[in-house]
This record gives sequence, C-alpha cells and structure tokens, in this order.
Amino acid sequence: MLKRMSLIFLMGAFIISAGGCARKASIDDKVLASVSNRNITLRDFKARISQLPKYYQNIVDKDRRMYLDEMIMEALFHEEVVRKGVERDRDVRDLVAAAKKKIAVAKLLKSEVEDKVTVAEDDIRAFYESHKDDFKTPDLWRASHILVSNEKEAKDVLDALSRGESFEELAQAHSIDATASRGGDIGIFRTGQLIPEFEKACLELSVGQTSGVIHTQFGYHVIKLTDRRLPGIESYDLAKKRIESELKKANKKDLFDRYVSDLRNKYGVTVREDISQALDSIGNEKEKVAGK
Repeated sequence: MLKRMSLIFLMGAFIISAGGCARKASIDDKVLASVSNRNITLRDFKARISQLPKYYQNIVDKDRRMYLDEMIMEALFHEEVVRKGVERDRDVRDLVAAAKKKIAVAKLLKSEVEDKVTVAEDDIRAFYESHKDDFKTPDLWRASHILVSNEKEAKDVLDALSRGESFEELAQAHSIDATASRGGDIGIFRTGQLIPEFEKACLELSVGQTSGVIHTQFGYHVIKLTDRRLPGIESYDLAKKRIESELKKANKKDLFDRYVSDLRNKYGVTVREDISQALDSIGNEKEKVAGK
C-alpha cells in the first residue's frame, strides 16, 4: 500500500514538473482578431510584416491597425472563396499553377544567378581608372536669391544688405519664393538648368558677391553666388557604388546567358523550321476578330 501511494505521489510530482516545463504563453500568442474559426495572432501579424519590403514596413508601422484590417479583409475573402469553391474553378487552378511556376523559376534564378553575382574591388578600381572620362564633373554653381514682386522692394533689399543685414534673414522675411524658408538657397546647378536672365547674372558674380536687381518673368531678384565648383574628375569613393552596380548588372547578364545556354545543352531544345506560318496565323486571327 505504501509503495503504491509513493508511486502515485511520484507520478503527481512528475506531472507537475512536466507542466512547469511546458512553453509559457507568449505575447505573440495574443489573438488580435478572429474570422470564422481562424485566429489572427500577434505572431501572424509580425510574420506578415516581416515579409514586406522595408519601405512598406515603415508605412505599416505608422498605422498597424489599418494593416490588421487588411489582413481581416483578406481572411474574409478567402473564407468566401473556400465556401463557394472558387479554388476549384479551372481558370483559377490554371492561374495558380502558372503563378507557382513563376515563383519557382524566380527562386531558381535567385540561387543560380543573382546570389552568385560578385564584383571584385580590383575590377571596380580598374574600371574607374580606364573610364575616367566618364566621371568628369562640369562647372557647378550654387546661389541664393531673394524674390520680390516689384523693383522698389528689390532696391529696399539691396539697401538693407548694404547696411550689413543678413542675406538669409532678409530672404526668410521678404522673399516670395519657396526657397525663403532655407534662406533663399536654390542649391547646386549647372549651365542650362535655370532661366537665362537668372543664370547669366549668376555666372557674372564671384563667390560671395551679390547682384543688382535682376528682372525675370517671376519678379525681381537679388542674387548671391555662394559657391562655384570647377570641372574635375569624380572621386573613386563617390563613383564606386555606381560602378559596382553597373558591373553587377553586366555580370548578371553574362551569368544568366551562360546558365540558359547550359540548360539548353542539358535538356535539348528543338525549334521547328515551319513555325513562322503558325505564329503569323495568330495575327491573322486577331485581324479577323477586329474586322467583325
């Protein structure tokens, strides 16, 4: 009897111990919504978000409730699809089969082509050294302006500048252009990008110098040249990423072409010589339908 009781107690202790080792409930198990007999948990929600491109993940983060509503709507549609047997429709089955084939092919190409594309640092450097003419930079200018609606206002601005007032502060206070909020700065430009009268005035200035009143179709400007960059060669560090991208693109095409060629040799491809008439008949059929 004592042995039997001891065995019962030992079994009870084991059950309690086993229960203590069971997985504890996680916040990810939290049910966010239910559609019919299916729950959408926090784990489901996070898994779906993780599959999105980074850009869309940032959008979802700003309105997670909206994305949950989209998941609910998708679940509702799928429930109706199942109950109405839409998945059994032949057209749907054909589309699903075609989609599965495309997904599988995309995965194959990723592993056999995209993931194998590499570009060595030496190749990037060699390309840069042998194509330096492609990385020439033109004359660049940078200017700020104050745009007002009449000549008198423009002359008042010039008077204020002559008294030592800040160009940037005057632009913020008086300019009617969108650049006023950044002190009149229009950014970097090259010849041909600005209206002729404005550009001509800029090119006649030295860095730090201010123009007189310049009249254009937009109004009256007072312009200050803030920077000028002489022609040169773009540095390797600046050009490197662009070169790497182009070389990868070229290497990817070469690798893809070789892969396709290998597959053609491996499995054999025969294109019949009399296919032209059959292919042309498609166009004729379309013309007949259009003629009706």
